[in-house]
Amino acid sequence: MAKIVVLGAGIGGIPMAYEMKELARKEDEVIVISDSPTFHFVPSNPWVAVNWRKPSDIKIELAPVFKKKKITFIQKAAARYAPNPTKWSSPTAAR
Repeated sequence: MAKIVVLGAGIGGIPMAYEMKELARKEDEVIVISDSPTFHFVPSNPWVAVNWRKPSDIKIELAPVFKKKKITFIQKAAARYAPNPTKWSSPTAAR
């Protein structure tokens, strides 16, 4: 079983997690680590500025979206990553 870790759930991380889930074997686990519980579609900010959209229209909660795709979501900032052995830590973790 492989664990595939995607750091960040932004405009690049979300599609990467989806693609890795499609390419992974059934027994593999895809994990996304992000410091934010939401994704905010930044290119739509001008629409909010001119009242064409509300901020809530361009923001989604990540946990339910990833759960639906069977992708593990960890909402914490990553401070360090060591690939061998695979370990990551958050800035608030005990040192």
